[in-house]
Amino acid sequence: MNLLNVVGLGPGDPELITMKGYKILLSADIIFYPKTSLKMAENILKFYNIDQKKLFPLNFNINDTESKIDFKEYATIIKAKLDKGLDVVYAVEGEPMLYSTFLDLVPYIDFSFKITPGISSVNGGSAELKLKLATKNEPLLILPAVNNYDYMERMIALFDNVAIIKVKRAKSTLKKILSEHSYHYYIIGNVTGEKQEIYRDIDDVKDYMVILFISH
Repeated sequence: MNLLNVVGLGPGDPELITMKGYKILLSADIIFYPKTSLKMAENILKFYNIDQKKLFPLNFNINDTESKIDFKEYATIIKAKLDKGLDVVYAVEGEPMLYSTFLDLVPYIDFSFKITPGISSVNGGSAELKLKLATKNEPLLILPAVNNYDYMERMIALFDNVAIIKVKRAKSTLKKILSEHSYHYYIIGNVTGEKQEIYRDIDDVKDYMVILFISH
């Protein structure tokens, strides 16, 4: 049985895929990808004019209802294609090993896979803002937004540099923290994509894929 190739597609700009990842996509017999309302992976794959017959969407909900998804069934579907000797790819936006839908599948996978890394939205966002993530002995925290004031305030205080993803999920909590502390911060959404937006005020955040960078 062949192994599964997992390819990181990058944060949004189709040209931010690695050359290695691009070559793997072109040689694949079938490409699974997460289909969400944002259509990020789908749009990147379409950019490269990959034969539609090779594309196999797996439905994912970007909200907090993913527990209803049968990840075991998805793993079984992928394995069936590998059992046929096909070159199979799972293509996922961002970096496969950082908050990706692929990690939801991993507990149900009983076959070999190989990772081709991608640029994460955190890396893409810092580059767009020309903002350092960390230097020398500074720590860096990547934190999903949680609507818990005490927890978020404590975690942010512990690290010199913080990147908070999915800001909208805890916008009111983060607004309060920023108003009570003299942190330097930057907010960017839809990193490197056509709808990329830099926010001056957290009240203006309306999209799901938004990152808040904080430095002390």
